[in-house]
Amino acid sequence: MQQHIERIAKGSSVPRNGKEGILFSFIMSAIMIYVMAALNYGVRIGDVGAAAWSYALFNWPLAYVVGMICDLCICTPSSRAIMNTFCAATDRAVWKGITVKFLMVVLMIVFMTVFGASMAFGFTFGAFTGFWCMFPYNFTIALPIQMLIVAPLSGKIVHAIGDAAGWNKSAQQHVPALDVKTVADVMQHDVYTVASDATVRDAVRMMLEKNISGMPIVDDERHVVGFISDSDVLRRFAQDNAPVSDISTLVTGMARGEFPELSHAELLDMNVMVIATKPAVTVQSDANIAQVCQMLGYQQYKKVPVVEQGKLVGVVNRGRLTRRSFEACLGTAE
Repeated sequence: MQQHIERIAKGSSVPRNGKEGILFSFIMSAIMIYVMAALNYGVRIGDVGAAAWSYALFNWPLAYVVGMICDLCICTPSSRAIMNTFCAATDRAVWKGITVKFLMVVLMIVFMTVFGASMAFGFTFGAFTGFWCMFPYNFTIALPIQMLIVAPLSGKIVHAIGDAAGWNKSAQQHVPALDVKTVADVMQHDVYTVASDATVRDAVRMMLEKNISGMPIVDDERHVVGFISDSDVLRRFAQDNAPVSDISTLVTGMARGEFPELSHAELLDMNVMVIATKPAVTVQSDANIAQVCQMLGYQQYKKVPVVEQGKLVGVVNRGRLTRRSFEACLGTAE
């Protein structure tokens, strides 16, 4: 579990600051454009061998300039615009990040295939047929290579350079001491939970009565089997209805019959596990607090269940950590 936390918090291909973000784009594009140039030439001559990779190296500078212009001016802005259009505001940041990366790669493949076909056949009809010959190969080969190999490799290179250059030292030096070392030092012991055989109605009632935004779902032995939040309820509701801003508005509106497409019974009588986030992300009580803070920041979780020997013992709350940080800042300043 400790390794799981470190992997989530650091992220194998996630830039940690603006400088790393810029460097990440340049390195990832450099590798990807070289691979695509070799693939395009190899498809044209029928041999993805030494000749194709030599050709790609020779033509790489021009392709890189064109690719970076397309990436910075077209692919990245367009990908973010599409993501903001189709992703809900309640979607987790990690899924938004994956969506943007996927769209960027697809758009880059389209533009670089057009460039490769134009370089090979000129501005003729042959370039059009060449594009449709190259594109399926690029899409089915280049996309997995980028998502599974190039992006993680670029992330590791960027992290190594960032650490060597000290880009993260200034931020680390200004992190206030929280006077806590592990999750056990700051976790909330009194935890509201809901059983795995409960209904959404039970979970919603608990959230409203206790004024909380979410809670762990546990089995008979207090093993965490999922997590239910107001965002999960709203997301499920929004699939068939106009979006609503908060869970109180949703419940009140359904009671008044304002949402006929999805009635009281259909949503509230569902088993809680149907709409829950599962498997739930959990942390050990002896986990390093700095790593958990990074996880909460990167993944934008509000609270995470804490377990010992697989059983629930508390929750670590982002709000509580934030307050402790503010207190430490004020104490340092004073």
